[in-house]
Amino acid sequence: MLDFHSILRKAALACVTVAAVTAVAFAADTEMKTGVATVVDASSLRLREAPSTDSAILATAPLGDTVVVISQEGDWYQVDYNLKTGYMYGEYLSFKSVETVDLGSGFINSTLVNMREAPTTEAPMITQLSFGTEVNIIGIHDGWFKITIGDYIGYVRSDLLDLGSAPEENSSGVGGEVATTVVISAGEQIATFAQNYLGVPYVWGGTTTSGFDCSGFTQYVYKQFGYTLNRIANAQMENGYAVGISELAPGDLVFFGNTYYSSETATHVGIYIGGNQFVHAASGGVKITDLDNSYYSVRYVGARRIV
Repeated sequence: MLDFHSILRKAALACVTVAAVTAVAFAADTEMKTGVATVVDASSLRLREAPSTDSAILATAPLGDTVVVISQEGDWYQVDYNLKTGYMYGEYLSFKSVETVDLGSGFINSTLVNMREAPTTEAPMITQLSFGTEVNIIGIHDGWFKITIGDYIGYVRSDLLDLGSAPEENSSGVGGEVATTVVISAGEQIATFAQNYLGVPYVWGGTTTSGFDCSGFTQYVYKQFGYTLNRIANAQMENGYAVGISELAPGDLVFFGNTYYSSETATHVGIYIGGNQFVHAASGGVKITDLDNSYYSVRYVGARRIV
């Protein structure tokens, strides 16, 4: 079964490759050609790794199962079938003419995504959705997903939303596993999002994507999810609650002292991403470092959980 981290990194969920997220107020408006299709004219249809009958078989979809079409390559369609992305031969797919189809849950994969009243960029905006927000997908129309969240019903461009579960009516697919809803914690979403800024320059006092200092980086990342952190590293030790090093989970803030001359307990901060690693803004820019790095391991002073 694909785990949600690898799906996000490889862009194997939903209807388009996930581009590196940048902090913009409004998502760009472009046309995306997608749709929902069913398997027809075959007792089963193979999902292949590449658009070729010689490529590896990832799964097999029985007659009548639903797939989400991402793009077309000649006679082949790139599709999402039960949260696996691959290729199916177009002759055996039939696009649904109706808009209504239950595609289960989905997750917003960009920042401040516009939710509109109709499937067009000219329609009035209902609200904006932040990265990682979970919604229910109830239809698809010309490259837009029809979604519900709370009391809202509207449309979001399909490339800005990742599928979180397979259509309920689908089988598991031969050689696959029974489809289940993929759940990602808020901390994991934050840890994944933070890595989109790898390579952004280090700037003393920086708080924007033009350049970050350590606490400016953590403050910025958390702000995109609606959380307010104090400005400097030592003050951020007052946010959230303390967790032990053996209890670290993705999204936790990790703190270090004596990284420059100061009487403060914490002089540096980063975001734990799992695997004994953290992402942080330091000399050379935003990067990933091991907690057991010889420089940082002896300067570790604690961690705080915000979400």
